[in-house]
Amino acid sequence: MNDFFTKTDLSRQDAENIISETLNKCDDGELYLENSKSESILLDDNKIKSSIYSSDLGYGLRAVTGEVIAYSHSNEISKNSLKQSAENLSSTLKSKKGVYNNEIPKTNKKFYKNVNPIEEKSLNSKLELLKEVNNYTRAKGGIVQQVTASFSGEHKFIEIIRSGGEVLTDARPLIR
Repeated sequence: MNDFFTKTDLSRQDAENIISETLNKCDDGELYLENSKSESILLDDNKIKSSIYSSDLGYGLRAVTGEVIAYSHSNEISKNSLKQSAENLSSTLKSKKGVYNNEIPKTNKKFYKNVNPIEEKSLNSKLELLKEVNNYTRAKGGIVQQVTASFSGEHKFIEIIRSGGEVLTDARPLIR
């Protein structure tokens, strides 16, 4: 689980208030928060050729009224940033009037456990696994000329906050 509101001046209540006010005269919309981490390790002929780690955090705010869709996003989760996004959306939709639909069907079925494959094992254990694959393959005899093994992992945690405080969450682990 991730809490997008621990390292910012934006509280969950502030976010819910800004969203409800912004989407008041819209047909639909939401605040989409995402925390994404990924890593990749490539072992080629007994050498680590590359090791990459990435971490991204941000949000998107969407409002829909009739045929008009307004969208604003930022990688800064703060009260000021969300207020600015809300103002941008309101400006785009200022001449539109809608009725917010609170009756959207819920289909948020969980397909995965909330396991973070990047943090589940240490870097050393991942390197050891790649070395085991390398050694196993090389032990098959002289026919093996080159061994390339890789590990890739990704974890995304999203939270969607709709008008009225409805919250949907999802964890998306991936490992290859």
